[in-house]
Amino acid sequence: MLELYDREECPECAAVRRFLANQDISYVLHPVPRLHSERRALPVLASLTTPEVPVLVDGATVVQGPEAILDYLRESHAPSSFGDPKYGITRKLRGVGFADAVPLVKAALATEGFGILTEIDVKATLKKKLDVDTPAYLILGACNPPLAHQAFSAEPGVGLLLPCNVVVAEDSDGTVAVSAIDARLMLSVVGNEALNPLAVEVQARLRRALAAIEA
Repeated sequence: MLELYDREECPECAAVRRFLANQDISYVLHPVPRLHSERRALPVLASLTTPEVPVLVDGATVVQGPEAILDYLRESHAPSSFGDPKYGITRKLRGVGFADAVPLVKAALATEGFGILTEIDVKATLKKKLDVDTPAYLILGACNPPLAHQAFSAEPGVGLLLPCNVVVAEDSDGTVAVSAIDARLMLSVVGNEALNPLAVEVQARLRRALAAIEA
């Protein structure tokens, strides 16, 4: 059984907990004290150079830090093919079929002001062009007009990065994966600081939309 040492208030720890929940991976949670000096009483943390959390223990393997933990989990424990892309926000919908998931995703996006400009049916396209059978995979081009207008006003060439893609896909573990682009990472390539607050706003809206999907 995996063991996770973390603090509830720690955002990096929350990211690890989200991944574990999304991938339905069982684990034992060990809350740690706020003060580093008090954490040294825990044998696992005392053995490390720094008692920073999160720390994951998998048998004899000890992994420290959010990125290292997520990389480890993706390689050794994620039971799905879609995974948890570093460049997106991903949620698994359990007990919902693909056909039912698509309208739920669109409705949740609409609550945050996103309309759907484009729909790319990857499964149908690959079947038509290559005659290959693949799981259902739909790419939705989501756009919030007021936010898009702000983006174009600050950076006219930003259309190269728009709209914000949201993927709805059948996963290999029998669930439906819903994943939205990480807007902060996407817009960071522009190098225009005026887009930073906008990226944070878009990211927050996409995150709320995925959390609001009624599954």
